[in-house]
Amino acid sequence: MRRTKEEAEQTRQALLDAALAAFSDKGYQAARLQEIAEMAGTTRGAIYHHFENKADLYKQLLEEASQQGNLALQTAV
Repeated sequence: MRRTKEEAEQTRQALLDAALAAFSDKGYQAARLQEIAEMAGTTRGAIYHHFENKADLYKQLLEEASQQGNLALQTAV
């Protein structure tokens, strides 16, 4: 089944949201990709479609948080 770009982006965002919850709750080491996939309503394969591995998923979360922080600072200034 082919997915649209919008659906793929929704899946990616759902994975990021689930990963944030899992990492926040359990920490990086204890969070499992299977758990993140289940929380996002998808499969581990979807994680590997969007991210290289768990470290890449975590890195993407940090980059997005940094971008949001920078935007907030720019808006405040």
